[in-house]
Amino acid sequence: MIFFKNKFENKFKKSVEVSYIINNKIKNLIEKGRALVNSPKSLPIPLEITRQFQHPFKNKFKNKTEKLEQDKEALLTNYTSSSRFAESYRTLRTNLFFSATEKDLKSVVITSSVEGEGKTTTCVNLAHTVAQANRSVLLVDMDLRRPHLSSLFSMKKEKGVSDLVADMFGIHLTQGTLDQYPVNDLIQLTRLQARTCRLDLANQEIQVAISFNKGRMIDIYWKNRPESKNLVNTLIQEKLLSEKEALLALGHQKKSVRRMGTILYTMGFVSKNDIAKFLSVHTIEAIKAVSAMEQGEFNFSSLSAAEVKKSLTQDIDFEKLYAEFNVGEDMGDFLKNGIEEMIQPTYTENLFILPAGRVPPNPAELVGSNRTGFLMDYLKHRYDFIVIDTPPVMPATDALLVAPHTDGAILVIKSHQADRKIIQTDQFESNNLPIIGTVLNRVNMKKEGYYKYYQKYYSSYYGN
Repeated sequence: MIFFKNKFENKFKKSVEVSYIINNKIKNLIEKGRALVNSPKSLPIPLEITRQFQHPFKNKFKNKTEKLEQDKEALLTNYTSSSRFAESYRTLRTNLFFSATEKDLKSVVITSSVEGEGKTTTCVNLAHTVAQANRSVLLVDMDLRRPHLSSLFSMKKEKGVSDLVADMFGIHLTQGTLDQYPVNDLIQLTRLQARTCRLDLANQEIQVAISFNKGRMIDIYWKNRPESKNLVNTLIQEKLLSEKEALLALGHQKKSVRRMGTILYTMGFVSKNDIAKFLSVHTIEAIKAVSAMEQGEFNFSSLSAAEVKKSLTQDIDFEKLYAEFNVGEDMGDFLKNGIEEMIQPTYTENLFILPAGRVPPNPAELVGSNRTGFLMDYLKHRYDFIVIDTPPVMPATDALLVAPHTDGAILVIKSHQADRKIIQTDQFESNNLPIIGTVLNRVNMKKEGYYKYYQKYYSSYYGN
């Protein structure tokens, strides 16, 4: 008897109990609901529901198909807007954005401690409610282990996150044309793959070589720079170098592997500051030239350790200069179109979904990679709000890996199921997963004492 009593008392039943354990800003109750089958608003779900509704959370599921169908019935598209169930999600939406008045809330991770607490249906219902507020909303299925969100929209076999991160962002190019792979996409792919290589770009007017070390740009060399604009002639024009000194330096360069700037400085002809100043100007000119290239060919080749060391001697932040003086778009059509092609519309206006894609052998490595971070940065600029579904935190670390790319997490807790011993603040905070809110899900309003207040309020407000 004592065992069962203690076990029962370890379960969350009311929001005040959640607040006691987790010091967060948002505390929401999601009531058990009854779907209105064949309602005129039951359109966004691909699978048409025709059988008599049975409460989705009363009985254990016989198989995955039954669970899927009953989860679909638990979505807001099967409820009238005047229902308490729908209002609970509008309250969650209001509290969520009200809590972030000091910053622009763009993305949230929704997770739970264990499976079966209703996090995926919470994702869909929250996204649906935000989309109704005339915001463009994207659902992202980051549960690459069991993509239940994709299944809810009959998109489990569609390409998605894993295909983008592993295949598109991981494509290994050797040569090609710039009309198919724009310059900025080639540079971005090199960064994402952390390649050490040399990228040669050429057309009828411009020939440029860009060197990378583990994905970081370490040199840009304009090979056919106009003679009047090379370093020696520029320094002569600025009267910082004599023609005699220039000839001596050029003669020395033929016997050395060092760069001209290093030679001029070591021979004492030009100060280090003056060389750095003009090399920065040259680099900016090269960046503007290469980023404006729309036609031409490219070729990747290996970069030796000696060449890497030679490039690293330059006191120039090429990445910073490229970001500042790049005259083209940050992302070209190859990457942009590839991402957009995998994003699917739903029947709900303003609501879109990026499916999980195929189940990979290494889901944690994919969601925790810099490629996923790059994807999230693009999506946050593309949509007003992003809702991300992840695996529960107890069996997998995926939610903890995705969280740093978002504005925070919402923790879904199933009433009478979640164990207090599992829900601990430090477990999330120590992993850079700030909990910006909790949802106590599937609450029995009558049993827990909320019913009288809600019934009185909603009856007077909606007149039913």
